[in-house]
Amino acid sequence: MPKIGQAMAAGTVLQWHYRDGDSVAQGTILVTIETDKATYDLEAPASGTLHIYVAEGQEVAVGTVIAEIGEPSHPHSRVPISTPPAAPLPGTGPPRTSRQQKILASPKAKQLAAQHGIELSTISPSSPDGIISADDVVRAIAAKTAGQPASPGGGITAPRGRTLRERRQLTGLRKTAARRLQEAWQTIPHIVQMVDVDATRLLAARAALKHTVPSVTLNDLILHAAALVLAGLPELNATIEGDTLALYEGVDVGFAVDTPRGLVVPVIRRADTLSLAELVTESQRLIAAARASRLAAADIGGASLTVSNLGMFGIRCGTPVINLGEPILVFVGAVEDRPVAVAGKVEIRPMLTLSVAYDHRVADGVAASQFTRGLKDRLESLDLTGQQVESFSGAAVSPTHAQPHATSSQEEGEQRTVRAVSEGNGYAVQLSSSRHAWVLDEPAAGGGTDVGPDPVTAFLGALLGCLTISFKAAARRRGIALERVSGHVRATPSGHVKRIALTLEAWSAEEEARVRTLLEPAHRACYVSGILRPDIALTVELRVHPV
Repeated sequence: MPKIGQAMAAGTVLQWHYRDGDSVAQGTILVTIETDKATYDLEAPASGTLHIYVAEGQEVAVGTVIAEIGEPSHPHSRVPISTPPAAPLPGTGPPRTSRQQKILASPKAKQLAAQHGIELSTISPSSPDGIISADDVVRAIAAKTAGQPASPGGGITAPRGRTLRERRQLTGLRKTAARRLQEAWQTIPHIVQMVDVDATRLLAARAALKHTVPSVTLNDLILHAAALVLAGLPELNATIEGDTLALYEGVDVGFAVDTPRGLVVPVIRRADTLSLAELVTESQRLIAAARASRLAAADIGGASLTVSNLGMFGIRCGTPVINLGEPILVFVGAVEDRPVAVAGKVEIRPMLTLSVAYDHRVADGVAASQFTRGLKDRLESLDLTGQQVESFSGAAVSPTHAQPHATSSQEEGEQRTVRAVSEGNGYAVQLSSSRHAWVLDEPAAGGGTDVGPDPVTAFLGALLGCLTISFKAAARRRGIALERVSGHVRATPSGHVKRIALTLEAWSAEEEARVRTLLEPAHRACYVSGILRPDIALTVELRVHPV
């Protein structure tokens, strides 16, 4: 039994792909092993005759010999996998075995049976693999003492008058998970901080990013944000090892995945260095591998923090149990509309609660609060529009942004196209071009949900941004060094704009007069300011579609 992962102490033989006595070739898949985290296919290390010592379904400690290839050194321990014991007929009890039929039982079961004078042939195995376990023998001993039949299931009267319906042996993932959770709860001094997060911008960011990263989920955004926040708090990226505090480079983020075998926690390595698009791709790969029980050893264990999301079940908050060897677990609750106080008024906002558990040996209350508050602030401040979407998703910056001054010959054959979609009764508009996506909306006072800037504000931002880019491009062409450029724009009145006042501020070691020469060519080259010309023709066409 190989040791796969630092914390692995035992493994279960899930499936032999050859029978005892078969010839196997080196490099072929020999056996599938199940651990507390995943399943692994082990290849035959050599060619020869296979001798199996551990049956399917049996859990053994790491280092136990489960099979040999070649001449057997433990011939009396071989397991006849090809001839499993016949199941007893209902109501007849287990059949007596012949000399040709061997009873399968664990070593501990055989030892207990011999000590208490129990005949193994009288015991019905409770596991589907037909192997009598130590628990089966314990039940037989108890039944013998009480004068009851040694049934592994219902009908046994439990203490305090309760009728036992069934006993199920914990095996594989469930058994190890139960042990590790108990150990984690008893070992790690937990503190839990809960904080409410306004998910308005989080939902808007997901909507904006759907155009460039279609498979992005809220959980991906939270994973990405958590990795970046923890990267800024390196003292929390640590674990306790004996009497030492072990600090780690890079942020590896685990996330809980529901699988047919139970919850599994794959880990995204160096999540703090990935763009959102890269993180989404990796999380999708890990989810598929986890559900197919095909996670590699490098895909599990050793996370800097884990995110567990039960929001889809309507759970608001909880007290999560930290995984062994990790300092933080973030429990994500449901996004739900709640009344909140905003500027002295009650508004309905989409809210979610984060319940963050910390290893108190690694993080005191103040350090923990820095991460909790940092994650809240980052999720509430997401405002992805235009070029921010590309930067966040890892796509390349548009050449029109990098070089805003195309020649007239280039412009002749080009066309800019922007598409808009607005669904439901709200005012929010999802806009997209060939490379970008952004959102426009109206403030709550105007009947909107304020998930993006209103159209006038967006236009003013485009004007200010375009002039700033043109100013810096003009400086680059003239070899004028600029340390920093900032600005602001005011429009009056706020509705139908009649006047626009724009101010730029430049920081430079160059002479002021030389810097001032940049303004005229910058203004002339700014595409957005050119749209203000009265001679640009505007046509509006309406197309109506029946529903």
